[in-house]
Amino acid sequence: MTTRMAAPWALCLWCVTAAAQPSFVDDAQRRVELPTTIDRVFAAGAPAEVLLYTLVPEKLAGRNQVPPPAALELIPPQFRHPVAITNLPDRDDPRYDAELVALDVDVYIDYGTIDEDYVAALEAISARTDVPGIILDGRLTEIPATYRRLGAALGVAQRGEELAMEAERLLAKYRNRLGTPATRVYLACSQNGLMPCLAGHSFGEVAEVLGATNVAGHVDTAPRRPLAIAQIHELTPAVVIAASRDAAEAIRADPAWREIAAVAASRVHAPPTLPFNWGPRPPSVNRLAGLIWLAYVAPAKPFDDEFFADVRSLFATFYHVTPTTEQLRELVEDP
Repeated sequence: MTTRMAAPWALCLWCVTAAAQPSFVDDAQRRVELPTTIDRVFAAGAPAEVLLYTLVPEKLAGRNQVPPPAALELIPPQFRHPVAITNLPDRDDPRYDAELVALDVDVYIDYGTIDEDYVAALEAISARTDVPGIILDGRLTEIPATYRRLGAALGVAQRGEELAMEAERLLAKYRNRLGTPATRVYLACSQNGLMPCLAGHSFGEVAEVLGATNVAGHVDTAPRRPLAIAQIHELTPAVVIAASRDAAEAIRADPAWREIAAVAASRVHAPPTLPFNWGPRPPSVNRLAGLIWLAYVAPAKPFDDEFFADVRSLFATFYHVTPTTEQLRELVEDP
């Protein structure tokens, strides 16, 4: 029997292929050559930072949003004191590139809205720093696909699949939970409560998935301007979701707001904030916790064992920590 050896040119071709950088097609349909091994990643903003914390906290080179002291109990010790990033790179100002370059990262990741401005900023920063950059679609319903694609690209495909499956479970379980009949929700996007978060925007996505009626309307048809309290009264929301707990307290205390039936009935709430805000700030994967929370708060359903089980599972899967029921009760309790 004759043993055939591969031709030298074939061996060389194999070597080149094996050493080549893998291509990644991001959600702006840009083909980006990534390093074969990725050990350090940089988040282009808060949405990407939360995403990367859940997926590869050990690879996150630094954080622009350093955890506040109140969040530390819900963060594993090894991730409590990250390198603080003072300035994020800027599209038009190269002065801030030095911090990114000094961190010696392998890839620069943006996550959120895909539009020309964000893509142009990513490309300008990548060109100046020679760090490959990718941008990913931050829509709530795209979270499972994002974890699978990014997990594979960063060398943690199994971890990405675990996160994708939990996200799929929660999205499927709570989809249209407030849609039969539809709960009327007013989502406040400003601290004074007068600027609404509209359907069709990332800040309104959780309510949309739940099937709630966003009384302020859709971005395609509703004017993007503050409303008067009288106008909000006419929208007859069943519940008001404030932008923050301070904002919720101010709304409850304001006699003008108390003319609205939902406010008079103490149906004003604000999302919990730890270890990341459960609301749409930032509009990242942290909104999955808000999905569970709003499914209970909007219809005034008491938090039950199923609620705490789902939130605990989310924390264990995404945030690398398993809180007690007592800890969770403290987090979700309205002030």
